[in-house]
Amino acid sequence: MLATGDDGGAVKLWDLRKQGVVRSYEGNQGDFISDLCFVEGENTLLATSGDGSLAVYDVRHNKPHAVSEQLDDELLSIAVVKNNSKVICGSQDGILNIYSWGQWDDISDRFPGHPSSVDALVPIDDQLLITGSSDGLIR
Repeated sequence: MLATGDDGGAVKLWDLRKQGVVRSYEGNQGDFISDLCFVEGENTLLATSGDGSLAVYDVRHNKPHAVSEQLDDELLSIAVVKNNSKVICGSQDGILNIYSWGQWDDISDRFPGHPSSVDALVPIDDQLLITGSSDGLIR
């Protein structure tokens, strides 16, 4: 399986054996899909969007499981940490927005500090996260 997101906000799951789309989530987000993260133990696909929302998809179903409230800022990157209990989303304004697993309506915490957008997130382990920012620095 392969997941893709497009500029119109659609998320598609592809079966490479059949060479076709097996699930399509259309119109659940109002802007481009900026990042995707699959959480295997939960059968869950997470998608961040330029409209400032986080969408949660159970890949066994044809509709979103949950969509967060839209923030005033684009969400550009995503990572899952703390034994899948926290979802971190990097934003255009340089803030790390933190969601608690299962509480998708709104963020549970924020971590400001980047002077520019957070374009990439890479978890090293459950306690350590590397960020890539548009100012050219890795933190």
